[in-house]
Amino acid sequence: MRRQSSTIRILILVFAVLIAIVGILDVVYYFVKSGQLKTIALQPEFAETSLEVGTQYTFDIVTDPEGANIKKATATVDDPTSSFEIRDGKAILTTGMNEGNVTVYIECKDVKSQVLTFAVVDSVARAQAEAAAAAEEDKKAQEEAAAAQAEAEAAAQMKKYVKSTGDDVNVRSTNSTDGEVLGKAKKGDMFEKVEDVDDWTHIKYKDQDGYMKTEFLTEISEEEFMQGPTEEDKKDEKKDEKKEEEKKTEANAEGNGEGQTQTKEEAEKKAADDAAKAAEDAAKAQADAEAAAAALAAAQAASGHSYGGHVFTQSEWNYLKSLWDYTGDSEEMISHHSAAELKAVLDDKNPAGVVRSAW
Repeated sequence: MRRQSSTIRILILVFAVLIAIVGILDVVYYFVKSGQLKTIALQPEFAETSLEVGTQYTFDIVTDPEGANIKKATATVDDPTSSFEIRDGKAILTTGMNEGNVTVYIECKDVKSQVLTFAVVDSVARAQAEAAAAAEEDKKAQEEAAAAQAEAEAAAQMKKYVKSTGDDVNVRSTNSTDGEVLGKAKKGDMFEKVEDVDDWTHIKYKDQDGYMKTEFLTEISEEEFMQGPTEEDKKDEKKDEKKEEEKKTEANAEGNGEGQTQTKEEAEKKAADDAAKAAEDAAKAQADAEAAAAALAAAQAASGHSYGGHVFTQSEWNYLKSLWDYTGDSEEMISHHSAAELKAVLDDKNPAGVVRSAW
């Protein structure tokens, strides 16, 4: 009986020990389970969505539970020219020197972080390319302007000719009916044309400037002008000369000498008027030359960017602005420097990064 009782006590003790062991194992399992890594995430410490070539970027590694062991974590990047590694609890990405996309993630004990993809750009190379394109565009615009100017000058130098379609048409000193009558054009008379002025035509008349109503003129070719009046024009001219002779004969028959005196006075007056007109034409020519010079200076200033008494071409100005684009206000940065300093930057032709560090 005593032996049976002792056996029962032993069994009870063994059962109690087993229960205690199971409880301890449960506690251990709970703590082990609660400390296992559930999730892992990359949190960028930067705001950029486009990354610069050859630049280092840092990510925080966030785990659940916090502080989980990630010593065996691995970092993966799909670009062979870039590197991605874990150092001191941080993930460090160093971009390569080529533009494109780069994808990164980390993994630990079969737990994988989110996959992040970034665009990698070379802003310096792009700025230089844009500056070169702007310079090429500026050069092309200048060439086109020069070609247009040359064409306009050639057209202006090309002589044009007109022929009178009316008889006894007044040739005046200005493009107005109030202008002095320099003479009369007969039908078929030919003149070198200077320009159109409203409803008048500016012509060369006996080595001076004259104006005729455009409605009494028709344009002719240089060949026709060089050939001279046609047979029909010559017949009309002979008729007009005959009529003029008849008028002179009648005037001489009626005159008593007074007409000759009057003609002399008219000749003197005409000579004085011609001298005054020549002086007026000289003054006008000088004024036109000054206006042309002013227009040329204005055009040269308009084709570039004036700063500090120096005119930079548009391509030079674009290049200078590109050097300080990263500040968000490149023109404000430019204003901190003199024109001489900016010109020295252009003369050095240094890479943008070197130029920025030099200031």
